[in-house]
Amino acid sequence: MNIGRNMNMKRYTTLLFCLGSTLLASIGWTENMQHSDLEKRDLTTQETTEKATRSKINGQSGFNDAQVKTSQRPVYTPPFLGAPAANRLIGMAVRGVDRENLLLSVLTPEHTGLTSQAQPILYWYISRSVSESYQFIEFVLISEKSTTPVLRTRLDKTAKQGIQKISMADYNISLIPEVEYRWSIALVADENTRSLDVVSSGNVKLVGTDRALEARLHKSSIDQYPAHYAQAGLWYEAMTGLVNQVEKQPENLTHRQDLTALLEQAGLQEIVIHMNSTASGVNLVGGQ
Repeated sequence: MNIGRNMNMKRYTTLLFCLGSTLLASIGWTENMQHSDLEKRDLTTQETTEKATRSKINGQSGFNDAQVKTSQRPVYTPPFLGAPAANRLIGMAVRGVDRENLLLSVLTPEHTGLTSQAQPILYWYISRSVSESYQFIEFVLISEKSTTPVLRTRLDKTAKQGIQKISMADYNISLIPEVEYRWSIALVADENTRSLDVVSSGNVKLVGTDRALEARLHKSSIDQYPAHYAQAGLWYEAMTGLVNQVEKQPENLTHRQDLTALLEQAGLQEIVIHMNSTASGVNLVGGQ
């Protein structure tokens, strides 16, 4: 009898153990399912938030991934010039000299901008027309090898708001390789009191061509040239290429954004902000 009773107790205990194990497994499976559902829900929420953030950023910047591939934008690589030097000067006039504030800037990096062209095109920006406020606009080019200007000339005083350009070929002037030049734009209010001038200046230097760059250009389309020039540190060629693209296709948003991106990389954010705040945006006025 005791043997039978013991066997029944063992069967009862085994049954309880099996039922308990099944119940615990069921609870664990349910918790795992709930945890998995929470992870999926969190992931979905995160993806939705990221999409919304990207949409917001694209909306604020005025373009989206379908319009512009930022990875293809020109990325300017500054050349190694030793100790960094902020040699660019931006000119400003406030009320009292002018009837309204004015911004004048050469479009160069803070360091010396390089070119592989003996007769490069130089670009500068003016925030508004100055035909009534100043007597004349003066362009000066000075070599580090001489105190006498290589060129001193007056430009068209009727320059309107926007990006201006000066071609060295128009003045039959060629830069000497490895010689640094300082060039400046001055708004002259009184020829007899030059302390009232509004001046902006920057540097340019002619360097040799790079065979590796020439090989990349040979394999690329013209639209890709500015990116290659920027990567090679040739500031003036990159600027010329992008300006030419904007001139040929003024309604192409990508070209305009590439140009403003290059200016921002050179530390010209203030100029970009001013250009974007005007109705015309990147306004190219033409040569002198």
